[in-house]
Amino acid sequence: MKLRNLCVLSLCLLFSSTIFAHGGDDHKHETREQIAWQLIDNKALLIDVRTNEEYQQSHLLNALHIPYKKIVKTLTQQGVAKDQQIVLYCRSGNRAGKAIKFLRKAGFTKIHNGGGIKALKATKAEFSHQ
Repeated sequence: MKLRNLCVLSLCLLFSSTIFAHGGDDHKHETREQIAWQLIDNKALLIDVRTNEEYQQSHLLNALHIPYKKIVKTLTQQGVAKDQQIVLYCRSGNRAGKAIKFLRKAGFTKIHNGGGIKALKATKAEFSHQ
């Protein structure tokens, strides 16, 4: 009987913590791509961290091209402020994530992983029609 009560109590706590953690349905959830476009529209520096070949095939308008392994050295050489808002993207968000780790280690503070180029393009189309 005690085991059954313990199981019921555990399940109640599990479900109630999920509900309270969510905070209800009175707020909207934004994707990383939506956040990226908001930052870009507010003059964030947009950087494509893919290879030269990928960048030449397709890139977002006004995106700088800096391969992720060269990101810290290039931004430092160009005198980019460590508190400059920066949005990074690649094919899937993986290399942008690696670049963010490098930048944080170097002291950059306002960095956002915009994800992959296809998702960003799709979201821009949605974002423009809202």
